Amino acid sequence: MIFLLSGIFKATGQTAERTASGRPYLDKTRDIFVVESHRHDWAAPLRHAHNEAEAVFAFLYLVYKTFVSSQDIDSCVFYPSCSTYMMLSIQKHGAFIGFLDGIDRLTRCTPFANGRYPFNPKYKKYEDPVD
Repeated sequence: MIFLLSGIFKATGQTAERTASGRPYLDKTRDIFVVESHRHDWAAPLRHAHNEAEAVFAFLYLVYKTFVSSQDIDSCVFYPSCSTYMMLSIQKHGAFIGFLDGIDRLTRCTPFANGRYPFNPKYKKYEDPVD
């Protein structure tokens, strides 16, 4: 498992070259993690993991966002999405508490959430930020 994670860390690293806009140039090893329809940097949590547990959750998040979520419609009723919320919570509170917080969020992610959360007209979703 550590071998796989070390390869992923290497694959998601930024190169020294930059584009004209100042953004890092995406080399061929990193292109596998970029979904063209979404310009999000989903590999960022993996690069910023502080320990092995966070790295494992970040890797699972990256796999989910790359191969599962990109094939679905945008069905989460919250902003940020449940998977992003879990990753942000893990980064803020640690792997154990963040994972439990993310599971709690998944249980609240239903179409019946209206009225209990503020509506964000910009994203057309209910707001539930990480506390």
